[in-house]
Amino acid sequence: MNLLIKEAESKVILEVGTSYGYSTLWLAEAARETQGRVITLELHAGKQQYARERMQRAGLADFVDFRLGDATQSLADLETPVDFVLLDLWKDLYVPCFKLFHPKLNPGAIVVADNMLFPESSRTHASAYRQHVRSQADMQSMLLPVGSGLEVSRCTRGLSAVEV
Repeated sequence: MNLLIKEAESKVILEVGTSYGYSTLWLAEAARETQGRVITLELHAGKQQYARERMQRAGLADFVDFRLGDATQSLADLETPVDFVLLDLWKDLYVPCFKLFHPKLNPGAIVVADNMLFPESSRTHASAYRQHVRSQADMQSMLLPVGSGLEVSRCTRGLSAVEV
């Protein structure tokens, strides 16, 4: 994801599900290089505080905008167009969250959804997400069987035929 952000020169990076900030570190390091920023959403204050401390220790805090609260409400309130999204929260929220950030995707924006293959208990929701994102006329999407499985999608809205 770090490399995708850098190569695409993504400026506004959205992380839906901070947890303890491991992915946030990689996203923030990429944001530093692209002169962008990460908007990261987390429901649990303790996890967010831990992630904040990690960003401070890594010297990346200036590249991260932490937002605490319910992801669906945070996404409904989000006004900023987005270049890159990491979707990694409760799997039953993938489709509702996608529906909220999809209209805010910039042309060429990349969306990475984690845990598409593992754990097995998430497969029903992961399958529903993949089906939903692939049904969107302005999205190209594919499953990468790396790690726990990543669905990598690209917003083609507003792109020329050459760019698609």
